[in-house]
Amino acid sequence: MEKVKKQLLQAAINHGSMDMDMVKEIMVKLCDAYDVREPDSPTALKGIIVEIDTEIRKYDQTLQFIKHPLDGQEYLVFALLIANLACKFQPQYTDTERNYFYKLLESLVSNEDYGFVWNDIYSVANLIPANVQRPLTKQRIQDLEAIWTNQGYFLQKEDKIYLGPRAMVEYGNYLKQHFPDFIKDCILCNRIVYWDIKCGECQVKLHRECIRKYLIKKSTCPKCKRTWNTRLSLSQNN
Repeated sequence: MEKVKKQLLQAAINHGSMDMDMVKEIMVKLCDAYDVREPDSPTALKGIIVEIDTEIRKYDQTLQFIKHPLDGQEYLVFALLIANLACKFQPQYTDTERNYFYKLLESLVSNEDYGFVWNDIYSVANLIPANVQRPLTKQRIQDLEAIWTNQGYFLQKEDKIYLGPRAMVEYGNYLKQHFPDFIKDCILCNRIVYWDIKCGECQVKLHRECIRKYLIKKSTCPKCKRTWNTRLSLSQNN
């Protein structure tokens, strides 16, 4: 199983973000190749991921599952935990391209639903500070968007682009530090909350699962203390 775990980690590093179907497909192939018994349940698979994550955290890396609130899918995300953003983001990009990436993040989190229409990827490039490098071409912008979406930094849903699962994991603390008006912690679990659900009275944002557990014992909002009246079954993106 150790060889399977190493190869699974390498696949996660190569892809950045993988949906559950891809993870299962890779596990089947690896277990078959190394004649190892496949995990017999999602819990067993997640246990293997926890083992890998525990081992690589000493190197400021993480491998974890995250469920994206917008599409409801679970993703296996590899991310760097180091504080130095110059090291965190891939060094093969030019300064202009790295600046463009951070402007995309800034533009996304500044919108209430953490998204914008796909065509806005071109206007965001105009926000990059002037420098000696050539401006990004329209084709290069499209290529970068495709690369970063495939890596899980962004999520494309219908005609809009949103923060992707990898950005949520890898850049969560960065976004919370630099955009505290838009990125906050859930007051029930103290972890970053993005979309999920809002109190209809005070508009505090909470994880859907957190408030669902909370309401088993209480019927009021944990912040404003008024009666909770927001339906948990509805998907709320604003």
